[in-house]
Amino acid sequence: MKDTKHQVNPFLSGLGSLFKAIFFVIGTFLLATMLELFSMHSWWQSASENRLQQRTYLEIQKIENSIDVGFERHWFRRAYSCISKLSDRLLEPVEMYLETQQNELELAPDSMSAVVGAMVKIQQSINKHLAIAVEVFRAWLFRLQTFLFGVVSVTPLLMVGLVDGLVRREIRRWSGGRESAWLFVFASKSLLPSIALLLGIYLLWPWSFTFTWINGLMGCCWACMLSLSIAKFKKYL
Repeated sequence: MKDTKHQVNPFLSGLGSLFKAIFFVIGTFLLATMLELFSMHSWWQSASENRLQQRTYLEIQKIENSIDVGFERHWFRRAYSCISKLSDRLLEPVEMYLETQQNELELAPDSMSAVVGAMVKIQQSINKHLAIAVEVFRAWLFRLQTFLFGVVSVTPLLMVGLVDGLVRREIRRWSGGRESAWLFVFASKSLLPSIALLLGIYLLWPWSFTFTWINGLMGCCWACMLSLSIAKFKKYL
């Protein structure tokens, strides 16, 4: 019975962590939508309707300038095109519904009762906010996939942190130094909160943001945490 419990508990904890990650990502989309809808009536009153599209296009240009050569054939560009096509297909029914509703509301007669006119205005407001949510989803999805693909680009920094940690661990081992359980736990447990913090800031930031800065900060933080946790690990394993 004890062996069965030990086999089930890691699976359940891993499944719980997966659901938490999914809920966190979905929560960032909801918060980004609420922030955009609030800003539409305050900060972005004079902004253009294509503000989010322009922001995404500007960020793509910044990534293109950082890559500098062969961006059209770069794997990030291809992956972004495939995911964009998939998201367009998923959003196509919603956009068709909004277009149909808009055409029906435009053809509505002017000689209507006050109640019907109020319902038409409410429906127009709902359609407008739903259209903004669609644009938020496209911009949010672009940043999400950029962040996930950015994890691949920081792999060299993680390898440097891994090697540095192993070397420092061996030096500490042969010099008779003591391991620090507190530093090991702190560094190893800080990885997931740092991922959530950086991801949340990047997904919710309403203005254009150069991903190179957050990518570099992400790589340095993770490499330092990895190096510190390995360097302070048990020395006789």
